[in-house]
Amino acid sequence: MPNDVTGDPTDPAVLSAYARRFLQGVTAAGIQVLGLTPHSPRIGSNSNTSAVWRIVEEWNSANDDDGVPFREKIFALFPGFEPNVNDGANGVHILFLFDPEIGRESYLGLFDAIMDGRTPWHRSSLQPTRRSAEEIFETLRQRQSESCNTSAPWRYIALAPHFQTPQGLLGTIRKEVLERFPCNCLAGYELGDNKLPEDLRENRKPGSFLLPFMRHHHQAFFHASDAYSIEDIGERHTWIKLASPRIEALRQAFVASDSRLRIGFVRGKNGSLAKLPTPPDVMVHNRPWLKSVVVKGGASFFGGNDETGPRVTRFDLSPDLTCVIGGSMTGKSTLLDGLRAYVGAPAPTNTSIRKQSQDSVRVQIHVGLKPG
Repeated sequence: MPNDVTGDPTDPAVLSAYARRFLQGVTAAGIQVLGLTPHSPRIGSNSNTSAVWRIVEEWNSANDDDGVPFREKIFALFPGFEPNVNDGANGVHILFLFDPEIGRESYLGLFDAIMDGRTPWHRSSLQPTRRSAEEIFETLRQRQSESCNTSAPWRYIALAPHFQTPQGLLGTIRKEVLERFPCNCLAGYELGDNKLPEDLRENRKPGSFLLPFMRHHHQAFFHASDAYSIEDIGERHTWIKLASPRIEALRQAFVASDSRLRIGFVRGKNGSLAKLPTPPDVMVHNRPWLKSVVVKGGASFFGGNDETGPRVTRFDLSPDLTCVIGGSMTGKSTLLDGLRAYVGAPAPTNTSIRKQSQDSVRVQIHVGLKPG
């Protein structure tokens, strides 16, 4: 609790004050995508004592002191939790994040189902659930399938926190971890506070078995914060490019990590990690891509000609996915055939389609297709 928020944490007024201060701390840290993953999402069994859900409600409907809605300052907020699942000698921590559309009762109900009657804390120790990771993922799949029949379907994503510590994936299940644990259900692995992806190497464990597995399943490394106070929020963070404030967009960021996810730190001269001096350029990629195509004149669906000469049509392309959509005879195939000719791609194998493509290509070359 921050110093200016006091009282019983189960009091709704205190919870609201805390949620507000929490979101103000998030905006002060410059965080725009936030996941909330406590070991226990509430105090006791009362659903009204969930600080996580009170933060979700405040973000969804309240304004900051300057009158600007919190939702305009924080692009995405994902409620979640971090249970100690019943695998290995002492359990394994897993992060689960959900769309806010899951609703408070379903969110807390899922946590209860995962814990299977066991309280998360016993004295000062975090207890493992009664269920293995396999059983938990099956429960999530069943509940998610049921949600698709309601007016508020939701998605989830699973991540491996501090995977190289005693409470992490490799700390408690060292041997044959990829076969014994459903690692294919994970989207990413949290690096230690002083670790970078290049610290794991292909020629020694765990990189020798983990890195090939991650490439095959399109998984990524990330940094995150254990925020013991509001001032700690975002101390360790990851830059993520999201198409929308939804879990599915977050999943795609991990799948396409070469273009949508950046580690926000570099190793300094003293060996410790330092924040990047400037935000990463999300348009920088390790693969070539065509940014835009300009077509002058040509067929009528590309603008044709007017009294001043050929019209110019510009197509801006995404580094991730571009869809060319249109009705019959609107120029889709002509555009693609021109691109094929420009980059020297093989012609279609079908004789009829190849002839159509070649006829179209002659038109494209004549009008002068060129990259922007």
